[in-house]
Amino acid sequence: MAIEDAAADLAAEFGGPGPEDMANGVAVLAAALLAQAHTLASTASALRKSDTDHEGAIEAAAARGALALAMAQVVSEAASPAARPNLIRAAAEALDVSIPGAVTQLRAAALALPTDDASARIAAAQIAQEIAHRLGQDA
Repeated sequence: MAIEDAAADLAAEFGGPGPEDMANGVAVLAAALLAQAHTLASTASALRKSDTDHEGAIEAAAARGALALAMAQVVSEAASPAARPNLIRAAAEALDVSIPGAVTQLRAAALALPTDDASARIAAAQIAQEIAHRLGQDA
């Protein structure tokens, strides 16, 4: 049984996140990833303007910012939840960010959600965990 099916069965049986909650979870997770991308872009920009040599840090911040932007797009636009992990893996590899690093960013976003909607928070955590699981990064 697929993880999505198990989550849907559990939600139906115990009143967990339903379809609307999952949609809200996608939205807030994407918003958190966009905020993360903005923060990392600002960090890269500030480092570029500094007088000291931070080339490695600038590149890392820019790559992680681009990955956060890509993950936000994947989370919100992937044709199916099952497609998300492979798209995130491809983006991480293209940006030279490790899979564990990508999963850490995704989990950090799931902990920094811009909402007080508990059901959306639970749904976002489930989405992040499902992606991590499919990427082989279970905690």
